[in-house]
Amino acid sequence: MKHTLVAGSAHLDILARPLQNTGYRDRIGSVQLAAGGTACNVAFNLRKLGRPVRLMTAWGTSPIDRMLASHIESMGVDLMVDECAGMGVAAFAAQLTPEGDLESAVSAMWVDKHTFSPLRIAQAVAGTDLIIVEANLNSETMCAIANAGREAGCPVFAMAVSEDKVERLIPALPLLTALFANGVECEALMEKMGAADPSDIAESSGVRLIVTRGERGAVVYGPDGSRVKIQPPILQDMKTLLGVGDAFSVGIIDGVVRHGKSYAEAAEHAHELVKEIACRDTCNALSLHTLSDMVDALDGTARYDALTGLMQRAAFEREYKRLEEAGEHALLLIDCDHFKQVNDKHGHDVGDSVLRGVAGIIAGSIRKGDIPCRWGGDEFALVLPPGSDAQVVAERIRISVAEARLYGVTLSVGVAFAEPGEKLESALKRADAAMYRAKRKGRDAVVFEAEALSNES
Repeated sequence: MKHTLVAGSAHLDILARPLQNTGYRDRIGSVQLAAGGTACNVAFNLRKLGRPVRLMTAWGTSPIDRMLASHIESMGVDLMVDECAGMGVAAFAAQLTPEGDLESAVSAMWVDKHTFSPLRIAQAVAGTDLIIVEANLNSETMCAIANAGREAGCPVFAMAVSEDKVERLIPALPLLTALFANGVECEALMEKMGAADPSDIAESSGVRLIVTRGERGAVVYGPDGSRVKIQPPILQDMKTLLGVGDAFSVGIIDGVVRHGKSYAEAAEHAHELVKEIACRDTCNALSLHTLSDMVDALDGTARYDALTGLMQRAAFEREYKRLEEAGEHALLLIDCDHFKQVNDKHGHDVGDSVLRGVAGIIAGSIRKGDIPCRWGGDEFALVLPPGSDAQVVAERIRISVAEARLYGVTLSVGVAFAEPGEKLESALKRADAAMYRAKRKGRDAVVFEAEALSNES
């Protein structure tokens, strides 16, 4: 089954809700932490429906970001994240009213400052039959993803997110299948586009516009001038459930795309999903998990190696799968020479510092898009995407470690080139043979698979 690509923000939600309005600035209430963001909520909703889903996002390298990564993956979401050094924690801090309405908020969605490379977008779109983007992305990224989706024959839906960000969608409107916006977001979009009515936007852009209005339901404006009213979900208290709008939109998209329903018919499909979520007693309907839940998930499904900070093996294997169809790529298997002697002579603390030093050199020698990993013990793996110069990268790492004088440790590096569609196990076998050829040559060397094969013959 093909997956749905969801692109946008995933971040930490901090939700503060007072017990009552007292008129004081400092009020008694509750503060909850969530794995949030429109794209993250959408991905969780799709998983609730049993759909395979890939989440494409960007954030920094803080422990909070890593914790969120592990939690999202534990929910069964295929996480595709660009990690950007120097970014602060991606977060949304909201002040709610006692009734659960949004009173004010401050957001730091670093995904809007990041532009995904064409290769990364191609990897994300591969194997996709449905794409959902949201306005936390910048306009350039939304247009690039929508264009890639169109070329792949995928319908592309969008979510407006907020009245402050909705104008980012304007350049992408002609590329979209449909856009979901609430009443306030729609009014902001109308103002930016000089439209007198939502139907003007739909007709001029050729996009289907679904405007949700809470307890008043929704209206679907067609590019042909049609209007279809959709009844709201039947809930006792819509205002106390943040996240209902995302779930309702996902239910409609799933009904239209997966079940061939009209938008009005798909609304009934969406109502069932929303009712199920409404049974929960949390503020952020699908996405809310306490910090302790996230820590528990982190313990069981860590994405990063605790010692070196590099990606751990299981996460690396998941990332590698995305490259299998992206063209020829290089796989480097890196082994630390003389490491056992260092451990035996100086102890494990020194050995650990050597591994951290090697990992730091690897991380500092590569480019964005390269995938480094602690493979296990004193071995590291590194994948370089198509177009990379494997010899230059391998020699840079080897020479840097030798010059660092890490208790006499040097590197033996084996390099294999994986063909499109080739499995990791196959490429790894050849890289391993090349690495052992480097050992036999006297260590502190880089050997390519062709040299290893010629010596065997």
